[in-house]
Amino acid sequence: MGVNFSVFEIGRRALRASQVGVEVTSHNIANVNTPGYSRQSVQLSASAPDEGYGWLLGKGLNIGTGVNVDGIKGHRDQFIATRLQTETATNGRLTAERDALIPVETTFNAGDAGGIGSALQGFFGAFRDLEANPTSTAVRTSVVEKANVLASAFHSTRSRLVEIRGQADQEIRSTVDTVNDLAEKVAQLNKQIRIAENNGVNPSDLVDQRTEAINQIAEFTGARSTTNADGSVTLTLGDGQALVYGDQVATLTVANTPPDGLATLSIDGQAAVISDGKLRGLQNGVSFISGQIQTLDDLAASVAGRVNTLHAAGDDLNGAAGGAFFATPVSGPVTAENFDVAAAIKANPRLVVAAATGAGGGDGSVARGLAGLLSDTSSVVGATTDSFANIFASLVSSAGAAVKAADDELVTQSAILAQTQAQRDSISGVSLDEEAISLLQYQKAYEAAARFLRVADEMTQTILQLGQ
Repeated sequence: MGVNFSVFEIGRRALRASQVGVEVTSHNIANVNTPGYSRQSVQLSASAPDEGYGWLLGKGLNIGTGVNVDGIKGHRDQFIATRLQTETATNGRLTAERDALIPVETTFNAGDAGGIGSALQGFFGAFRDLEANPTSTAVRTSVVEKANVLASAFHSTRSRLVEIRGQADQEIRSTVDTVNDLAEKVAQLNKQIRIAENNGVNPSDLVDQRTEAINQIAEFTGARSTTNADGSVTLTLGDGQALVYGDQVATLTVANTPPDGLATLSIDGQAAVISDGKLRGLQNGVSFISGQIQTLDDLAASVAGRVNTLHAAGDDLNGAAGGAFFATPVSGPVTAENFDVAAAIKANPRLVVAAATGAGGGDGSVARGLAGLLSDTSSVVGATTDSFANIFASLVSSAGAAVKAADDELVTQSAILAQTQAQRDSISGVSLDEEAISLLQYQKAYEAAARFLRVADEMTQTILQLGQ
């Protein structure tokens, strides 16, 4: 580099470095509210000295030639990024689980006449009234009415639970579609980032977009990411199944599983193992609701079975042997869905039994036994032996306990997630105050470089005039 013109190259590099700094700072400020954006900074280094000055200044007194712009760096911490994926996945699972179960708790806690709890009390209480007045047709009519109310409560409660489960199942299906779209996006970004890095182009913005998509996939599936040597990432599910590898995607698929047609997930022809995230929370919710529906069916079957057994052991108001009080399905067991009063009882309340066989119309011993079933602790519902009142109360409390457990965990998890996000922002987030300072520094450096070039130009003009 010539002696007279080297200063212009130094000035040019200084101007360029300051200009790039202003551009990067402006980019940071513009993206202060962009989700997942990582703060960028200019990487500068002093350029190598020009040895051509040695003859003028003396051996070993070479002067530098300015500044180099080595690149633009995105500020990220891989450890915190991985932790953020984990905490986001757990938060997604707990949120989905809680939201799926809240309607179940509300359904069971129905306190009006349509609730199963009050309907059980009303139905067995009507038999207590019949015990006190065993010859009354009016009281028998009340028994039938209360039985219809109980049947309606079973039907509506089960129908509501099936509806809630169906909504959660549909949410699983729509979430799978979203995951597949995000996986395609990650694969495309993997390819773009690899090409950018091979061509020496700054891929920081592409990396941020990919990280945001990965975090969303983690929130939905609990997937974990691994960075490959070429800059691409591999996303794996709970048992190591690859969802994304480089620019290749394994699609999550949904199949309907009998007998209820609920969603089953698979990937590459194998069952997909979802260990965390929203999908795991929804699956947990569906499983819990299915268990509640089964318990409700078992309760309805046990009520019908025990009532029918006692009812058939006595005589009706006509003195004839009693029959089944609740209808028996043509095929399959009694469930909360088909639980109903026998057609003959509905048509003629006089067929309701109060007296023991041969005891006469004034006896109410069978009615007393039927009334006592509500608190009889020998009733068997599924794998539980207890009274109908206690079993239903346990069903209600289990729903409430599940919601509370998920809610309590979510409060703690939300705090952990917020803390992790704050750690990420402390490294990668944009501070407007810091960027304002950087902008001012680059502005002053640019002005100084421009002033320096004016001085260099004046000096050069002086030298040229001396030679004329």
